[in-house]
Amino acid sequence: MRTTKTLLSRYVAREGYRFLFSGQMDECAECRFRHACVGNLREGAAYEVVKVYGIVNRCPVLGEVVTVDVKPAELSVALDPKAAVEGMLVTYVHRECGVPCRFSELCRNPLVGSGTKVKVLSVGSRVDCKAGKNLVVATVVTASALLAR
Repeated sequence: MRTTKTLLSRYVAREGYRFLFSGQMDECAECRFRHACVGNLREGAAYEVVKVYGIVNRCPVLGEVVTVDVKPAELSVALDPKAAVEGMLVTYVHRECGVPCRFSELCRNPLVGSGTKVKVLSVGSRVDCKAGKNLVVATVVTASALLAR
């Protein structure tokens, strides 16, 4: 997947860091770095930092920001096996069952909002669901992250 340059707070700018871009702040509209920063990202998309540069700038909101390369983050989620087809675009829905288990983050991945379109990259094993739901582990990317800016 192609990478995109953007700016991140120096406190989180490290390879492997994942984040959900939730949109620009009001102060970003007039910032001279807007196009290099939030202008390269899609709202609702999850990204992963793949390279950190030594270029530091001042941001009126975040303080010191660092130039980084990001790519769409590959995320693990629980999907219905009928929807988990490699290459397919599906709507990811958070699953609430009320039974705490080790798979709860797959059912409610914090980097993928409920109702978000995702592209299935691969399908893994069945989830041993304590609530009896028929689910599989799938690796996905948010569809909005795949769209070019």
